[in-house]
Amino acid sequence: VRVVLEPRPDALLSQAPPVRIFVGTEPAQYRAERVFVWSVAKVRDPGRRYEIYLMNDLAGFDRSTWKTGFTQYRYAIPGLAGYQGRAIYNDPEWRNGAGPAALFDADMGEAAVLAIDDRETSVMLLDCARLAALWPLEDARVPNKHKVFRARVHEAGLWGHMDPSWNARDDEYVAGRRVVKCS
Repeated sequence: VRVVLEPRPDALLSQAPPVRIFVGTEPAQYRAERVFVWSVAKVRDPGRRYEIYLMNDLAGFDRSTWKTGFTQYRYAIPGLAGYQGRAIYNDPEWRNGAGPAALFDADMGEAAVLAIDDRETSVMLLDCARLAALWPLEDARVPNKHKVFRARVHEAGLWGHMDPSWNARDDEYVAGRRVVKCS
């Protein structure tokens, strides 16, 4: 499912590319999905297009060993995005406290993945072209461990770190800053 937030008619149109956000989700997360989309709509740049992809029960994925119904969808994003441009990955229970365009446009340096640390991948910024050989869509369709995908990026020297405020827990949240997990 793709939810598109077009620029508002009264806003100054942005020349920047659309902000693409892929949300790993499952049927039980229906309400979380809706609140996530609402949170983006509330804080977004009104002159920019946003494309929010709700990855839920995607065909062709063996989810038999996944912890959630969306565990490995995050590694399919480069392929689902045509191995082009950037994408933000979000777990469904995260809420945006600041416009996600700031993360989408962040300087990635030489990295292909930005996350707050090596094990926390519930919010990530991805360079889909640079991940083409490391995270092929076929590999995300079969059971693998998170560490397999992370190791490929580390071995290539393409893992980077983002500001922790993009992935703050309830007790770490500061009003008006970035993203927060709602429990």
